[in-house]
Amino acid sequence: MLRYGIVTNIDEKECRARVQFGSDELTSYWLAILQAKTQKDKFYFMPDIGEHVACLMDERSEAGVILGAIYSEMDEVPVVSKNKFKIKFQDGAEIEYDRKENELNLICPNINITGMINHTGLLFNSAGILSDGDITDHTSSMQTMRNIYNGHDHIGNEGSPTSPPNQEMN
Repeated sequence: MLRYGIVTNIDEKECRARVQFGSDELTSYWLAILQAKTQKDKFYFMPDIGEHVACLMDERSEAGVILGAIYSEMDEVPVVSKNKFKIKFQDGAEIEYDRKENELNLICPNINITGMINHTGLLFNSAGILSDGDITDHTSSMQTMRNIYNGHDHIGNEGSPTSPPNQEMN
């Protein structure tokens, strides 16, 4: 049977929770939390204590599974659009995809990526670029350009304009 309740305890290691059902104030045994994938690909998302959830229970409400959280009057939806997928975290971080606009938005103070990033299109940056490695374009690396610039010379000047550098900047 389908029952609604409030999460009272969570077991992060076993991915399970206990739920209090309002009408009879019964608190469940530990219930597994339904996940999208658990074998080769893994998915993990825990409800918060106090979260309103839907559960599929046996006829005595002794065994069951938490199907997921549901919105109520106390918890407003983070976006109202049939074209958007959104995850909004308590700390202010957000992931939103708009399938109508073909746009993915990430809001997070720090993003760590391990692996190669292949990018096609323009890259707009408003805060600068920092790199621990050399930066290279289709012509040369910044370090090669620095080496040429720092080591370049001119044919004498004696107060008049100099000749162009003897080394070409690539």
